[in-house]
Amino acid sequence: MICGLPVTDVEVAMDPHYTLGEPMKSLLATILLVAISSTATAQETPEQPLSAFSVSTDSLTWVIDGYSVIGTYESRTQPYLRYHVEVFGIKLPESLIDGYEPNTGEGWQRRIDGAIMLSVDYHPFANLHGLHFGGGFNLQRSTVSRGGTETSQFATFEPVVRAGFQWFPFDQGLFLSPYFVLGFPFHLSEPQAIDGEVYEEAAILPVGSVQIGWRFPSRNE
Repeated sequence: MICGLPVTDVEVAMDPHYTLGEPMKSLLATILLVAISSTATAQETPEQPLSAFSVSTDSLTWVIDGYSVIGTYESRTQPYLRYHVEVFGIKLPESLIDGYEPNTGEGWQRRIDGAIMLSVDYHPFANLHGLHFGGGFNLQRSTVSRGGTETSQFATFEPVVRAGFQWFPFDQGLFLSPYFVLGFPFHLSEPQAIDGEVYEEAAILPVGSVQIGWRFPSRNE
């Protein structure tokens, strides 16, 4: 026996005068026709457009004792749109809080314990595809204090508008995306007073930062 075949079968297969039986010829002919047909169909039918995904983070959040994870989805059927979901949390700089006049000198601290943001960016220019404008909203849960152990929590709904530029230094993969955003916070619940004072925030909140991420291209690229 050789490789699981009886010696007589191997000898027959190696016989130069050996010919395939009709059933085997029919099977091979069928396989060949199916292969040719599949190849022709693949050549005639263009590949369907695939999606691409990106994972990124907002660099500013890590500088101010926070975190950020952003997932982005883009479809070839909507090449000018980018859909984002982000989860983040930050500790607001006390200088920023104190810079708003109603809070000045009151010693407030604030941490956004957790937030989720949904947004869409529009890339309108084919010749300057990185430039984009967009909008969305986030939901936040925050804790404020005044240096002691007493704290107060509240929730915020914040619509945002933004503009930015996505730059790929190596044409694909790694990207940097500087942006500027305006937020318009609305309190879903109000923080309680601490030592007779209530935390307040401005009606418009400007923020600028740089997102850093990686785009996973589709196999069509």
